[in-house]
Amino acid sequence: MAALLGAGALLSVGMSSTEMGPGIAREGDAAHQEALREIETKPFAVELFDGLDGWTLGQALTSEAIEGKVVLIGVVADDPQSMMAFSSLARHQRKNADKGLVVLAIHPETGWGALNEKVNAGRINVQVARDVGGAFAAGVLADNYPDFFLIDRAGQLRYADIANKSLKVAIGQLLRESVEDALANAKLQAQGIEVALEEPKHQKKEILPAKYTRADWPEKNTGKLNAKNVQGKQLPVPLGNEEWLTKEKDLEGKVLVLDFWATWCGPCRRASPMLDKLQKKYEGKLEVLAISGQSEDEGTVRKYIGKKKNAYSHLFDKKQSIYRKLEIRAIPHTIVMSTDGVIRWQGNPLSPAFKKAVEQVIAQDPMFED
Repeated sequence: MAALLGAGALLSVGMSSTEMGPGIAREGDAAHQEALREIETKPFAVELFDGLDGWTLGQALTSEAIEGKVVLIGVVADDPQSMMAFSSLARHQRKNADKGLVVLAIHPETGWGALNEKVNAGRINVQVARDVGGAFAAGVLADNYPDFFLIDRAGQLRYADIANKSLKVAIGQLLRESVEDALANAKLQAQGIEVALEEPKHQKKEILPAKYTRADWPEKNTGKLNAKNVQGKQLPVPLGNEEWLTKEKDLEGKVLVLDFWATWCGPCRRASPMLDKLQKKYEGKLEVLAISGQSEDEGTVRKYIGKKKNAYSHLFDKKQSIYRKLEIRAIPHTIVMSTDGVIRWQGNPLSPAFKKAVEQVIAQDPMFED
């Protein structure tokens, strides 16, 4: 992220980060997180709204306007990651506005004109306010763009500088709380105990591990792999070190295909249309994640994918975390993971066995049983 200038049985894919309680991750190092804990669980300083202007929807937020609401605030700028954050903010607003979620983006004075052009062009669909002098960002200890903050129904700054990957869980938790729940749970959180309220049972899908054991998974690839054989195992390192180059997707409860590729790789480019068709055909059950970073810079990849408009997602890993742990020696190389995070097949996506493996994993995965 660009630095600020101036001032249980529910199966999911693990992401690496510093977490507390029910998987609510904060950004920053230990010192920053310690400072955040000093302002969390306390009444939000609503006077910080007074230092904002340029409200794009024409109505400033007040203590009365957010009373009994959950408020999601994104401190953003005019940079690529913030543009992706706007999409995330809009998505949460669409899904949860009727449940009591209020969404606001805070933008610095620098670049405000360019931001308004995007608002007027309809590219930004959440309310944005200008942070005059950077007082708001300083007041909530924002240190990067984008940073996210959540205020609970009792008006307390419940989560400060929360990781984007944790927003769905945190928002769901706070929306399920009453004002009384929020007050009680904030007291526990202040003691280092975070309490995740139980989700309604009809929203959870519990799957016994035995169902995965009994499933008819595709045969393992016994041919030349050009990588370490990890079939039947979990990823050697979890997803989470990568940067999303396209709109961030919810990976929970999905079959995953990780495709390691590069723009200079001819076979990788030949595999792209087939990956695109798979993503479109199995949307909602499958997420194809094309992971680049192999001997090329992010700008090159962004320029290339900007012309392609694939249905599947693109991530960039400058550290090549999973790539190195898998000891990949040639690309393209793909791995196919069932919803319990186990690798069921790996190999070249141009192999006839690849498409069959993906479709068999989707057909057999217990997550999709009626």
